[in-house]
Amino acid sequence: MGKENLDTLKDQVYDALFSDIINGVYPADTILTEKFLMEKYGVSRAPIREALTQLTGTHILSSIPRQGYKIFQPSEQQLLEVIKFRSALECSFLESYCTYIDESRIKELRNTCVDYINCPTNDFMSHWHYNCQFHLKLFSIYGNHYAYKLLEDALNIQTIFFVQKKHSATMDLHLALVDYLEKGEITTAVTILKADIENLLLLGTAPTPVDPIRK
Repeated sequence: MGKENLDTLKDQVYDALFSDIINGVYPADTILTEKFLMEKYGVSRAPIREALTQLTGTHILSSIPRQGYKIFQPSEQQLLEVIKFRSALECSFLESYCTYIDESRIKELRNTCVDYINCPTNDFMSHWHYNCQFHLKLFSIYGNHYAYKLLEDALNIQTIFFVQKKHSATMDLHLALVDYLEKGEITTAVTILKADIENLLLLGTAPTPVDPIRK
């Protein structure tokens, strides 16, 4: 099999397995083996192994020697570190590259907020999906592919947390953020972005309400 075909199969397996993980198909304590995954997704060992390596590298799965792979379960400290990392990364880039955000980008961001509002209130995965989509769409404006991948990996870790805890993410601050970006009030927009990121749920505890303007 050529490398191009192997890469295509690996990507297909990765997408299918990651989708199953974030949609709760596998309980948190499930041990995934190469043999089981080969049978489930109907492919050979090579693309399965490549996909597992990629998922392990981005902290979606943890490798258990001589057993298989288990869905990564971030500790409270690890999750806190991810949130602090995201806050520093996203806020610094918004401050540095705010001039890249034009009217068409504002419209795209606002449409993402509308999609969130229109999804069922009990569909927590859709809520979190639109939350991730909003942050990635905003960050993609800056054109830094390396930093974008770091943010994507951080959001993947948080996705696993939200799947396990069945929590949703509010986007009330996203609409306010877009409003201030549209007005060109970047300092306030950065403050709101920081509050939005740091107001996420931690290990089953309720978020502390934040007034982003007074903070």
